[in-house]
Amino acid sequence: MNPPPPPQATNPPSPIVNHPAFIHLPRRLAAFAAAATLMLMVAPNLSAQSRVGPNALGGADRPLPPEVQAISSNGIRQRIGAALPLDTPLLDENGKPVKLGDYFGNDKPVLIEFAYFSCPLLCPMVENGVVQAIRQSGWIPGEQFNVLTISISPHDRPQEAIERQDSLVKRLGGSDSELGAGVRNGWHLLSGRPVDIKTIADAAGFGYTDIAAEPGQYAHAAVIMFASPKGILTRYLPGHQYSDKDFKMALVEASEGKQGSLFDMVLQLCYQFDGSTGKYTADAMALMKFAGATTVVTLGAIIGGMFFFERKRNQRLAAEDAPPLA
Repeated sequence: MNPPPPPQATNPPSPIVNHPAFIHLPRRLAAFAAAATLMLMVAPNLSAQSRVGPNALGGADRPLPPEVQAISSNGIRQRIGAALPLDTPLLDENGKPVKLGDYFGNDKPVLIEFAYFSCPLLCPMVENGVVQAIRQSGWIPGEQFNVLTISISPHDRPQEAIERQDSLVKRLGGSDSELGAGVRNGWHLLSGRPVDIKTIADAAGFGYTDIAAEPGQYAHAAVIMFASPKGILTRYLPGHQYSDKDFKMALVEASEGKQGSLFDMVLQLCYQFDGSTGKYTADAMALMKFAGATTVVTLGAIIGGMFFFERKRNQRLAAEDAPPLA
């Protein structure tokens, strides 16, 4: 009698395939789902360890340079209420000598962004955030507010600035559109001497430093600032994405109530800025006061209207009952 054939080695079933979530699937489909699940489980670790090419700014086994760490932890000192040095000389995108104060004093709030034109990532992200906020807000640069992009790099020149402005005009609809024309008139890209740029940045509380491991690159924070027509800093919005509400309310606040719709101004009264989140949050007490005032005004209008129409009705009835003139 021949001995029975030896049992063939088999792989133990995967615990993920036998998981209740996959137990009712066809075998091949269950195996595919299990593989996908494993990839999802390990993906965070892979993404945390992998880099696309060498990165001088740190990696899994290389800490960030000290200058980058310093800017990341303490790159912005909010100086709300501080005055900007409006007499600081600069060059505009056309190479014309100007002063910072040339963009103030006309009842328009001013949005300020510090950047440099060769920035590979962060500056374009902040710029994109401003572009999107302008599209959503309905505010027109040059008409209701001005935008200043101030280069922190001594290597940036007016030629690069005008090319960047041309790109912004195209992105916002071209020179024939209202927004595109507004960018041409109201979004200025300024450069200048390092000492002058540093003077403005220090007054605004904006920290930056060049990176020794990456010549021509700078470490800095992502933030936009708002200033009043008199050059007084009024608000900082951190990050590179700005909600429609936060953007418009910062502009209304900086305009000192001289720009924006009535609704925007009323809304600004009912919200307060939360410095811990960098956003405007509803002020419960202000909302209650506004609701109460609205109720009083509405009731007053209704009651006044009732008295007015009642008086008119009585006058009409009295005229009808009066005897005819002889």
